[in-house]
Amino acid sequence: MGEQIPGASINVTEKEEKPGTTAESTNAEPRQEGPDNARDALADEVKIPPTLVGYFGEDRASPAAFFKVLRKNEVKRFRPADQEAAAKLMLSKDPEAERFWSLMAQASPPEPVDAWMWSAAQAQLREQLGEAFDPQDHDAGRIFKSVLHELSAGLGSEKKDVKRRAENTLRIAICWLIEKRSLKPWQVAEQLPPVLFKDLKAAARAAQRAIQKGRSGELRIAAAMAALGDQMVKVAEEEQARERNISNDLRHRIDDANRKIENLRAELEDAKATISKQEMAIANLEKTLAAERHHWGHALTETKAEQKVLLGERLGPLLADAIDALEIDPPAPGTALRRVKAALSVIEEAKE
Repeated sequence: MGEQIPGASINVTEKEEKPGTTAESTNAEPRQEGPDNARDALADEVKIPPTLVGYFGEDRASPAAFFKVLRKNEVKRFRPADQEAAAKLMLSKDPEAERFWSLMAQASPPEPVDAWMWSAAQAQLREQLGEAFDPQDHDAGRIFKSVLHELSAGLGSEKKDVKRRAENTLRIAICWLIEKRSLKPWQVAEQLPPVLFKDLKAAARAAQRAIQKGRSGELRIAAAMAALGDQMVKVAEEEQARERNISNDLRHRIDDANRKIENLRAELEDAKATISKQEMAIANLEKTLAAERHHWGHALTETKAEQKVLLGERLGPLLADAIDALEIDPPAPGTALRRVKAALSVIEEAKE
């Protein structure tokens, strides 16, 4: 494995790419002079069939040798049976996903490998993470957070095989999320420190070592991460400015709304006072009306009594006498006339 950064949970090695060569896996052993180079050269010369089973079944087969065989045989797609057999073979031959990750880490994999590895990566993540990996979720940040939470124990494990499997699974997840869910590098960078470093001092020592004594690739990576940090800060500042503008706008709207509420409350109090006055006026009018009705009722009773006396005791006899005077034989019109005049006189008195 590459050089272990103090305080980190994942090994970091230089990844150089040159024309005509493939990128090294970040988990690959650094090349040494001597027998190891001879062993790598031998791996490149291994004779393997142009199939996934051929690659995962032959321990000495390198990604470079496998790609060379595929291009030589002009393989365009892997057969379904080969893919299914390789998936089963990977469980026993590549339990730590080391060889699978070495394929994904290459800069320009052949067409059949590129077409196969994304669905295989999804299956690998589902196998390793279970419900913590939900490919149906379109929020890349939420998926990555769930993956980190699931792998945190393995990344901090003291067992090399457990830690290596967790590291490779994390790299596969990052690669898949960036490619298939457009996960941004700064989203990865901002969530990794709590998992990779015990505290800020450990992260600072690792950054200082990479800049001060690291290889050129590490220096470039440090510069790239600094650029991402600047981008994160700018994005945060822009978001903060937007939120501040929104907050100010909302504050002004709230102030306007509060003023309107106060005005409405004042108008409501005035309306309540007016209604109270009107209710009192109506109550007084109802009392006056009731008194008037009582008075009118009493006056009406008196008037009826007076009319009864007028009609029954005064006008009635006079008119009866007048009728009798006209009905006798011979009639006495003079008497009848006097009785009618007397009745008229009574009526005139009643009018006054």
